[in-house]
Amino acid sequence: MTKKVVGNSQYQKLANALLILQLLRKGPNTRASIARELGLQPSTVTYNINRLLEAGLVRQANTQELFEQDKKAPITLGRRAISLELNRDFGRVIGLELLADFGWASLLDPSGSVLYSQQVAYPKQEGKTAQERFEHLVETVVNQMVEKCGEAKVLGVGIALPGIVEPNGQAIRDCWTHALKGADLSDFFKRSFDFPVIIENDANCCVQRYLFEGAAERQDNFIYVLTRSYPMEHVPAGVSPLGIGLGLVFDGNLYRGSDSRAGEFMSALMPTKQTGTQLSVSVTDARDIVTDVRIRLSVLTELVANIRSLASVLDPHIIYLGGFISDYSDEVVTLLPDELAQKVVFANAHNDASEGAAVNLLSLLYRIPQVGHVSPYGHLSSLFQESI
Repeated sequence: MTKKVVGNSQYQKLANALLILQLLRKGPNTRASIARELGLQPSTVTYNINRLLEAGLVRQANTQELFEQDKKAPITLGRRAISLELNRDFGRVIGLELLADFGWASLLDPSGSVLYSQQVAYPKQEGKTAQERFEHLVETVVNQMVEKCGEAKVLGVGIALPGIVEPNGQAIRDCWTHALKGADLSDFFKRSFDFPVIIENDANCCVQRYLFEGAAERQDNFIYVLTRSYPMEHVPAGVSPLGIGLGLVFDGNLYRGSDSRAGEFMSALMPTKQTGTQLSVSVTDARDIVTDVRIRLSVLTELVANIRSLASVLDPHIIYLGGFISDYSDEVVTLLPDELAQKVVFANAHNDASEGAAVNLLSLLYRIPQVGHVSPYGHLSSLFQESI
C-alpha cells in the first residue's frame, strides 16, 4: 500500500510540474514516456503539460527522433506521439565569478547549456566604501550581461565569490578579495534588480556544475580543490596571494558543514601559530610561485600531500583540481602517487565557477519544495511557480 505523503493538491500539482521539467531538461520526450518514467497517470501528465505549454516553459520539439525505438512503448494505431522539450528560449541565467582583479561571466539557457562564457573587466572606482564598490561592480557587470540576453527574460543571477557566504545566498560573512565582512546585500539586490540574485562560495559553485550534470542523481562522492593566485597589489598586507578552497560532495549532496565553513582549507604542514596563509610557504615566497621553480615545487608538493590525506580519509570517486594547480598539471602529475592519479581530473576553474554559479540558481528553480521545511532560498520559490 502506498503511503500518502502530501494531501495538498496545489503542492502536488507543482511537484508534478517540476518533476516533468526536470525530466525534459535531459532531452525531448513524449507524454506517454513521461508518464511511464515518472510513474504518473497519463491524465496527470496531460494536465501539467498543457499548463507548461501555456506558460511557455515547454514546447513541441523540433526533432525527428523516432520514439518507436523505445521498446517499452506499446505499438498502437493512433496518431504518432508528439515529442515535447524544455523551451530553451524561455529565459536566460547569468553566472558570475568575481575575483579580486577581474571577473568571469557565463550565460546559460534553462536546460543548463552554455551560450556565452568570457572574462570581464572591472570598472575603475575611487572614493567608495568596500560594499559600495562591490555593489557598483555587481550592478555594472550584471547590466552588461543583461544586454547580451537581448529579448530573452533574465531568470536570475548566480555569483561565485571566494570566502564564506551565508546560507541564504544574500549576505557575505567574510570575503577578503573584496574587503567585505558581514555585508548584507539583500536590500541592494531587491532595489537594483527585478530578478533573483544569489551568492555562493566559489568552490561550492564549481561542484554545483557537476551536480547539475548528473552527479547528484548518481549520488557521487567527489572533491573540488580550487586554487587561486592573486596579484600582490590586490592582496591585503600580511595575506598570502595564494587562496585555496574545497568543494565537498557526499552521496550527491553538497556538504556545507555545521556553520557553512566546510571547505575552508588549512594545510596540515603549516606551523600552528602561523597566520595569513593556508600553506607553510611564507607570504613573501608565495608571490614568486610563477617565477621560482623551487618555490612552486614546494607549494605543489605540499598541496598534493594534503590532497592525498583528504582522499585517504574521505575516499572520493573523483578529485577535481582547478586553478593554478591545473596550470602546472605536468608538474603535479609527477608528484601524484598512482592510486591518487587515477582519481584526479584537471578542470577549468573559471568555467566551472561562473557556470556553476548559474546552475546553482537553476537547480534552486527546479527544486521541489519540501513539505514542512523552510528553505533559505524561499525568495526563489515563486519564479517557476508563478508560471505553472
